[in-house]
Amino acid sequence: MSTKVTESHWDQNGKILFTSLKGNVDEADIFAWKHTLSVAVASIPTNTEFKVLLDLNGFDPVSISAHKAMRNVIPELLATHGLRPAFIDLFDEKPEMIISCDDGKRCTAFANVHHDPNKMADYRKRIGGDRQQFFTDKDQAAQWLNGLT
Repeated sequence: MSTKVTESHWDQNGKILFTSLKGNVDEADIFAWKHTLSVAVASIPTNTEFKVLLDLNGFDPVSISAHKAMRNVIPELLATHGLRPAFIDLFDEKPEMIISCDDGKRCTAFANVHHDPNKMADYRKRIGGDRQQFFTDKDQAAQWLNGLT
């Protein structure tokens, strides 16, 4: 069994919200991760533009219900902070998602890191863009985000 990592933090200098979900995780772990994410988002000052780096390298849900509990968290975060999630384009029937930015905290870019190189290559090809990209290496993702203005 792998070590679980469920953490999130706000980097004021780089204006990046880092969040990690790794290891064999269950629904309780997803709940704990969502809490760390809420706390980190709350620490972002109002009227701030920020970027998100999601690190799922080693993420392994122990059940379908754990996977389902996880898969809407980031798209909802992006949508409620002004960035249309590219994940929507993976579906034939696009889910209805309202893009808003009520708290003045605006997400301007998203980097997703995952251990499956085939999945990340597919996502880059199908839904990657100038504001949302997919990586297998956290450092490359951070470098890409840091290079954006």
